[in-house]
Amino acid sequence: MSILEYLYQNPPKSREFLERKIKIESPKTLLKGVNGSGKSSLILNHLSKFEKFLYIDLDDVRSFGLEQNLDEFIKANGINAVAIENVKEPPILPNCDNIIVSTDLNSLHIDGLDELEIFGLDYEEFILFYRKNYDAKTLFSHFLNRGNLAFSPFLSEFEIGAFLQKHIKASKGELNAKILANIANYIHQPLNIFKIYKSLKSHMKLSKDKLYQNILDLKDQNIIKTIYNIDENSNLKRVYFSDFALKTALNLHKDPKAIIANMVFCELLKLKKEIKYSNYLDFIIPDMNLGILVLPFLPFELAVLKAKKLGNYCNELGLKRVDIISNSQSQMVKIDKITYNIMPFWQWAVWLH
Repeated sequence: MSILEYLYQNPPKSREFLERKIKIESPKTLLKGVNGSGKSSLILNHLSKFEKFLYIDLDDVRSFGLEQNLDEFIKANGINAVAIENVKEPPILPNCDNIIVSTDLNSLHIDGLDELEIFGLDYEEFILFYRKNYDAKTLFSHFLNRGNLAFSPFLSEFEIGAFLQKHIKASKGELNAKILANIANYIHQPLNIFKIYKSLKSHMKLSKDKLYQNILDLKDQNIIKTIYNIDENSNLKRVYFSDFALKTALNLHKDPKAIIANMVFCELLKLKKEIKYSNYLDFIIPDMNLGILVLPFLPFELAVLKAKKLGNYCNELGLKRVDIISNSQSQMVKIDKITYNIMPFWQWAVWLH
């Protein structure tokens, strides 16, 4: 039996599919997303709609060289859908009516395929996957500890840290794991690559060029993301993980506000809008005239006081709304032309979409 025949006769089995907020709708799709975001589950669910399909994972060493006989095999077996996962460079596309290609690389573009991006679970999706009848605050606590990768709801909580470490080391290598552990110190802060270089250089051989290239690769692979200061004269960029649980998994330093800010950032990604920051506001969405303050431990009265102090600044930016993420009960306050929505994360995340 040929390898193509074996793959055709033995497609991978996936766990029960749980609906996501995105779907594969184009017959020819390039699906992009970080490893662990749920690309494979989405693809396998889509393939199940076809009578005859072929699934190929290029991370499987048995798949090497399969493209040479692919068109002939597709025609001979009447296959009407093909998926090729973990692509790193533009492939020669097979002759098939329905093609799904997946990659973790932002930089990959393939002519003839419509691009679709998948992120980790948002808070509503996590609740759907987790299936626990807890109160909102307890569910938030579990989300905070587990992170947003698609497999996180199915792990025991004590497994998360070790699992993520092994996942990163296995998929990205020992050096990148150490780089990410250092980047964890800068979550929700401007990224200082030179300090990371000095820290790593003190106990290993590493060139600046190698470090810079690896960080660029990690960005391309969607592991880390950066946003610019809204001040065009500033070159500073804040850094975040695409899975906010990585900070705890890779770093012993506790910083709950930074983790919650990373959670907020991950929710904002679903808006598919440009995200900025300033010295006064944690996040700014210019297209929505929206500012966001992350003040998880500040009482309602102090949150309102801080908002009032920022009134002139927010007006200068043309903001119409400021969301304040706090543990206090949901409240709405209008000051001059700006509406301030003060609410806990678990209400804000559901209300945002």
